Amino acid sequence: MGIAIRSREVRIHDLVSKSAMCLFYGVAGAGKTNILLTLTRDLCREVGPCLYISTEETLHYEKVGKQAENYANTLFTEVYELDKLLELFLQLSYMDFRILVVDSINSLYRAVAYEESSLAKFTFSLGFLRSMSVQKGLKVLASAQVRAGEDDVEASGMSLLEYYFDTMFQVGFEKDKRFVKLVKPKYKVPLVNYFEINEKGAVWV
Repeated sequence: MGIAIRSREVRIHDLVSKSAMCLFYGVAGAGKTNILLTLTRDLCREVGPCLYISTEETLHYEKVGKQAENYANTLFTEVYELDKLLELFLQLSYMDFRILVVDSINSLYRAVAYEESSLAKFTFSLGFLRSMSVQKGLKVLASAQVRAGEDDVEASGMSLLEYYFDTMFQVGFEKDKRFVKLVKPKYKVPLVNYFEINEKGAVWV
C-alpha cells in the first residue's frame, strides 16, 4: 500500500501491520471511516477473513459496493446496542476471523455512559479483545469518536483506550488538509501524514 509518513521513513501500513490493536480517533467527518475501509480493503485482501462492525450508520456500504471484489474476504455487520456489541465480541472466540474492525468502538458506550454498568461492560469488552489478540492473534482496528464541544481532542473513554490499544492515531484537519498523526507509541520526531478522500477511500499524499 505504501503509505509514506512525512518526516521519517515510516509507513502507516507498516505500523498497523505490526500492531495488535490499532485505534484512529478524531472529530466527526475527519476521515476515520474512510481510513478503516482502506486498511480493511488492503489488509484483508492479504490475510482475510475479516469482520467489519459498524456501530453508527451504513453509509460505507455505498463505497464498499462500488468495489465489492476488493472486500471479498470481509463480512460486514451493524450493532447498535452496547450489550449486543459485547455479545458479538464474546462470539469471536468461536470464529476464525483474522482481523476485527470496529467503527466506532466507543459510540455505544458514550450513549449509555450514565448507566452504572456501562463502564464495566466497556472495560470488559476492551480487555476481552486484547486477550483475543494475544491468544488467537486477532488484529483489532478501530475508530473512536471525540467528545463534542471540547477544545481538546480526546475520545470518550480515552484512558481505557490508551491502556488497551498499543498504536493510536489522531485524525483531523489542518487548514484545508486532512492529517493522521501517530500519538502512541511516541517518536522523537512527530509522525504525520496527509491524505485525501475519493470514491475508493483514503488516498495518501
